[in-house]
Amino acid sequence: MKARLEASPVLAGTLGVAILLLAWEVWARLIWRDPTTLPSPTQSVAVALGLIGPAELAAHVLTSLARILAGFTLAAIAGIAAGILCGRSDLAERTLRPILEALRPIPPLAWIPIAIIWFGLGEGSKVFVIFLGAFFPVFTAAWRGTSLVPPVLIAAARSMDVRGPALLWRIVLPAALPDIAVGLRVGFGLSFGVLVAAELIAAERGMGYLVMESRQLGQLGVAIFAIFLIGLVSLLADLQLAAIIRRTVGRWRPV
Repeated sequence: MKARLEASPVLAGTLGVAILLLAWEVWARLIWRDPTTLPSPTQSVAVALGLIGPAELAAHVLTSLARILAGFTLAAIAGIAAGILCGRSDLAERTLRPILEALRPIPPLAWIPIAIIWFGLGEGSKVFVIFLGAFFPVFTAAWRGTSLVPPVLIAAARSMDVRGPALLWRIVLPAALPDIAVGLRVGFGLSFGVLVAAELIAAERGMGYLVMESRQLGQLGVAIFAIFLIGLVSLLADLQLAAIIRRTVGRWRPV
């Protein structure tokens, strides 16, 4: 029974996507009838696979994943550290958090000129833009989870002489971990969201690069295929991250 309940959302989601793609296919082929402005899903896939070989496609995907993994990992480390610091230190919350909150609304795209000046046209600038996209949700979630740890838990731990790093490891982190997990999921999704912007910076390979190059060449079918590809890879990667987080949160047994 439990397996059926868990499978139902997956089945419903798959069915919804299939209906949407079918409606798009019918509309594009039978009503719109102009593949240069609105190709159907099957036409987009056929055009893209006719122009891009399997090895080249794999290279685009792996290049983007490497950039996302680097940017997201740095964002996760920095965001969790800054969030815990602001959540546990009144001085850090009064000084550091207002600065980060002022920077948070700035879109990553606006940082591209600065990224180029600081890191050049190589991988560093692309990773930096992805880092910015993922950092702020992780920071906000870590700060919220840490600052909302019930004071009674802190008081009880201190009454048993649990202080310093032990207090952070045994009390604060386990209590804040669910919020941190949410921030990681959101930040990881935004890493894919800013991928196209990051790969505007003199990229020669990547899924975002495919979108931009095909737009410049007027290959709308390839652009749509690349957008689908980003969404599919993002979904699969997010499912993997969710599984890892569930195992980590469920098995968190600080000693």
